[in-house]
Amino acid sequence: MTLSVSISLFFAVAVLYILIIDIFTILFRMSGLTEEKAKFQVISLLTNSGYTTQESELIMGKLLRRRLARTIMLFGYIFSITIVTAFVNVVLNLPKAIQEDFWTLTVILAVVFVIFMIVKRVPGAKQRFNDLIEKMGRKWMFRGSVNIVSVVDQYAKGVVAGVSIAAVPDSIQGKSLGESGLMENFGVRIILIQRGGEVMEYITRDTKIEKGDKLVVFGKLEKIRSLFVLGDAQETIQNTETL
Repeated sequence: MTLSVSISLFFAVAVLYILIIDIFTILFRMSGLTEEKAKFQVISLLTNSGYTTQESELIMGKLLRRRLARTIMLFGYIFSITIVTAFVNVVLNLPKAIQEDFWTLTVILAVVFVIFMIVKRVPGAKQRFNDLIEKMGRKWMFRGSVNIVSVVDQYAKGVVAGVSIAAVPDSIQGKSLGESGLMENFGVRIILIQRGGEVMEYITRDTKIEKGDKLVVFGKLEKIRSLFVLGDAQETIQNTETL
């Protein structure tokens, strides 16, 4: 294999792997893992590098995560063995003159890789990407229009989570934060509310949660889910966590 072909293949694989890691990290976060643990699980599964028994229990204990894990592992095997091997074999059989043209492809892929890594770090672009994956995950994992709860980080017995409000729960519909008693009744504290693309400067007892809001909340994960995850979606989560 020529040097240019090797470099081209490296950039193509790197972009695809990073994209797959980002997508499945978001999906694992939607299942209740923190971003750090979710990314570790995805990389371990994708590269077949393995992890400790304690870490594996995070996957094996929930049906939803096992399904995600199987998808990642299958992708890792198929991509690594079939796609890469086939692509390399095709390249090796190309005429030498065509192989030399891969220097141009190498430059293009290198530029694409650099742009991809820069765009990943742009907050607005990253948020739109997350929203797209969460929307797809809502339809694929929960099969319905539900409020997405994504774990951001874990502290002691509570978690910081992002909640995308597709429908306001009946328990707080039309009520202000003071009237709904989120802290008193659910132990859930609202940290931030983003509405219409803008972060609200002040959150008071008179503030009401509306459809389309994006929240950052703190509390126990099961309490957050019991409050915000609705109807059939709540039943789906309970079933996947008990099977």
